[in-house]
Amino acid sequence: MQQLTNQQRLKPWMGFVLFAVLMGLFVTVCAYMQMHWGMIGLVTSELVFLVLAIAYALIFRIPLKEMFPIKKFSARDFFGSLLLVLGGVSFGLISIALVGILIPSSLESSDVQALQKMMTGPAGYLVLVLIIAVTPAICEEAIHRGAILSSFRSIKKDWLIVLIMAILFGINHLSVLRFINTAILGACLSYIVVKKNNILLSSLMHFFVNFSSATISYLATKLLENIPGAGTADQMTMTADSLKQALSTYLIGGIAAPFLIVLGLLLLNPATHKKKRFLFAGIIAGVMLISGFASSAVNLFQSQLVQTTLSYKVTAEDIGSEENPINFTMDKDGSCKVVVVMANAEGKYSVRIRDSKGEVVHDKWIPEGAMRIDQVQIPLEAGDYKLYIVSGDGAVGEEPAISIQVNKQ
Repeated sequence: MQQLTNQQRLKPWMGFVLFAVLMGLFVTVCAYMQMHWGMIGLVTSELVFLVLAIAYALIFRIPLKEMFPIKKFSARDFFGSLLLVLGGVSFGLISIALVGILIPSSLESSDVQALQKMMTGPAGYLVLVLIIAVTPAICEEAIHRGAILSSFRSIKKDWLIVLIMAILFGINHLSVLRFINTAILGACLSYIVVKKNNILLSSLMHFFVNFSSATISYLATKLLENIPGAGTADQMTMTADSLKQALSTYLIGGIAAPFLIVLGLLLLNPATHKKKRFLFAGIIAGVMLISGFASSAVNLFQSQLVQTTLSYKVTAEDIGSEENPINFTMDKDGSCKVVVVMANAEGKYSVRIRDSKGEVVHDKWIPEGAMRIDQVQIPLEAGDYKLYIVSGDGAVGEEPAISIQVNKQ
């Protein structure tokens, strides 16, 4: 990696000391500001990182343009960085799912809950982008890829610099659930600076990742608000069971990730590229694909509580009655997804669920239409339940075809 003109003033051990100072400020001053000042505290915390990075450069008389190198970059460098980060993000999602499944307690940590609350909270879109995307892309890059990484420039092995920076970036986020995810992102961003010596590139990639996350969360929140019965975004919290279902999606959807990373490495550093990297990428993608389908099959078997079809002629005696209950059992507290699809039915029909005490826990009319579909997620306690399709006005004489599916979430 390119060294500073006065690199002798910075030693690797100084990078670790600077990181220790950063963490000390993070868990004391920054934690206090975030707890008492809310979103303003979050922005102020990021500015503390920036001030610390600049102060480090001034104290040791390191030119700012060298510690925070900003240069023009080629299209090749930009797309190489983008492909590398996209591949890293895919693996990061897989890591979150795996950690959440293996260590369910990590889902209950305060940092995860605070992040979910902020991402689905009432803050406006521009405020969300400022807090989640803009300030970290500037301030976190300044302290990590700028000040801390500059202390390690004298290390001869580039891979070791990237590994150290990845671990430190993961630790900085103080999250068991997100440690591997943030470490992977930290590795990708650090590799970009190590090879291209351009913090502008890493800042743009950092902004892109966080901006995408903020935008998707914001749009998902607005979408859920407009879907009857879908609940609100803050109710759609992560659980080990929901992550088991997400894992198969991440594995299958992420099979391009190994190839994206190899292509990114090729564009950023063609001199060291080896063709066998594509072979390794293909092997990893194959393992991911097989694992994804296997995980999906297991989830389908374990999560499916009901899968049945009904067809009958509605009589006057059927109106409002609860006949032919469909039984299912929740083995533990959680939520289930109920999907009912109806055809050949123009009258009123409702989906009603009673618990073991006979109390109604859900009762909702099925939307009208040529193909009637009702889909809802319902929080339920552990126990036995009965699901009924209750006919109403205009249903007499009809012969509805009904498909019912109940899955644990």
